[in-house]
Order: sequence, then C-alpha cells, then structure tokens
Amino acid sequence: MQLFIYEPAYQRLKDQIHAICPQICPLLMTRESIILRDGKEVNPEQLQPEVAWISTDVFFSPAARAFLLQLVKGPPVKWLQSAAAGFDNPIFQSLAKKAGIYTNSNGAAKGIAEFVLAGVIDHFQPNPARRAAQAAHDWQRLAFRDIAGTNWLVIGYGNIGQEVGKRARAFEAHVTGVRRNPSGREAADAMLRPEGVLAALPGMDVVVLTADSNDSNRHLVNAPFLAAMKPGSVLVNIARGALIDETALLAALDRAIPECAILDVFETEPLPPDSPFWDHPRVRVSAHCAAFSPLMGPRGDEVFLRNLAHYSLGEPLELVVNFN
Repeated sequence: MQLFIYEPAYQRLKDQIHAICPQICPLLMTRESIILRDGKEVNPEQLQPEVAWISTDVFFSPAARAFLLQLVKGPPVKWLQSAAAGFDNPIFQSLAKKAGIYTNSNGAAKGIAEFVLAGVIDHFQPNPARRAAQAAHDWQRLAFRDIAGTNWLVIGYGNIGQEVGKRARAFEAHVTGVRRNPSGREAADAMLRPEGVLAALPGMDVVVLTADSNDSNRHLVNAPFLAAMKPGSVLVNIARGALIDETALLAALDRAIPECAILDVFETEPLPPDSPFWDHPRVRVSAHCAAFSPLMGPRGDEVFLRNLAHYSLGEPLELVVNFN
C-alpha cells in the first residue's frame, strides 16, 4: 500500500505507521516539494498512491501548494485523510469528491472549544476592571455573570460544536445544538434544524457559530437574525467570516444587541487595519487562531493513526464525510 505523506509527518510517526501497517510504502513530499520513494526522487506523474494524508504541518509548510496540487492532478486515492475539520474550501470539496473515502479530523475541536469558553468567561467576568482596581490599589467588589443557567445555541453541531456543548454543559448551561440532520445521539440538551433558529434566538444568552460556510448559510447572521437576539447576549464566531453580514453586525452592536461579539474570523483576512471591528468597544478580535493549541497537531496525528489501523483491517473509518 502506497501512502502519500509530507516527509516531516512521516519522520515523526514512521515507527507507529509501520507498526500498524508493515507493508506500507511511503511516498514522501519534502519541504522543497520533491517527492521521494525509497530515498530517490520520483516523477509526480508516475505516482498512484492508495492513501494520502494531509497532515497539520503540511498546511503551514512551503510545500502546501505542491502537496495539494499533486492530489488534485494525480489519480484518485482510495482514502484521503485531512487534518482539517472543515471542508467548505473548494479544494477540499474537489479532493473529497475525487477520493473513494474522505475523512476529516477533530484534532482541533477540543482547543477551539476551550477558546470559545475562555472568550465567554472573559466577557462574563470583569477582569479588566479587576486589573485596573488592583493597579490603583482600589478595593472594589465587582459582580460577574454566571454561565450556570444560561442558554446556549451552537449552530453547526458537528465535532467542534459538540465539544463546545460539552464544556458549556459542564458549567451547567442549557445547550441547544443546530444541525441539518440531527442523529439523536448528540451531546446536547436539545436539537434544532436550521429553520428553527430564528424562533429560538430570543431565549439565547450565548450564540456560537461552528458551521461550515456554504451558499445556503452565507450571511446567516443578518439583520433579522440580530434583531431576534436577546439583550445582553453574546455572539461567538470561530467558524467562517462569511456566516456574518458584517455591516448588519456593526449596526446591531451600536444598539448593544448583541452585547458582545467574540470574532476570530472575518470575511476579509487579515482584518484590514482600518476595519471598525478593531476599535469597537463591544467586539473582541483575534486573528483566526482558535485552533492554535500545541495539541492540535498531536491530536490530528492520533486520528490518522487510528484510521490507518481501521483501514488496514478493513474496518469502518472514523469521521467519514458524506457529500451525498
């Protein structure tokens, strides 16, 4: 079995890979975008790998474009494992439809979920005022908001959304997940389909966007959506900037509903220096970094290794994406 893999990922995991599948033949793309087999350079047009893994480290490497182009232009693989959670990028959709089986990853889900909880807690707790009081040697007793008893709406209740839900529920929040086709097995207090979102918004204290972006949900958060939100509510977007009509959001924030927007993603990235989001008092800006935990890579490795074991034994794979 031939495996197309980024060389640093292979070197990091070669012992585990060969322990799982001793007969595997690695096709290695180097940082310089050269493909090696048994230490010798090979013609990319002659490659016919059965399996390919787009590891986390290849995304941020000089070889990223060459690696993905090889998969796009080369013959179909029987199984393609991606370290990315989302698949709304056109290149991932193209690869997924070309592969016999396409699996994504939940390696970033736990870190992103903690990022969401940290952002909400930071808003609920008056930490800047506490630090200011400390610096001024001013003994103030500052009140805060509890997460316990709040209502959360998590739109896009897949791998990431469910990790957010688990953590919010651990704080005794009531969590409603939103999914096109709920399975009934989700870790949530209630589930809705997208058509039920607008009616649910007036009762929600926290609204978290964890959905992929597509034609059907572009500018999901628009003027009617924002008008239905609860006074004092918090909006969190760690998914895709295209989910929010940014002009409508700025107008709503000026009216203080939502009370705060925690935004890690934007329609234009990097966020332009003159964007009003930078200085808006009700906005918390971060640079598309919700997944930047040092454990994202190792967790992604674990997903690949588990699936490699399943594939080698002819067992069903985890996290299969079905585009039908």
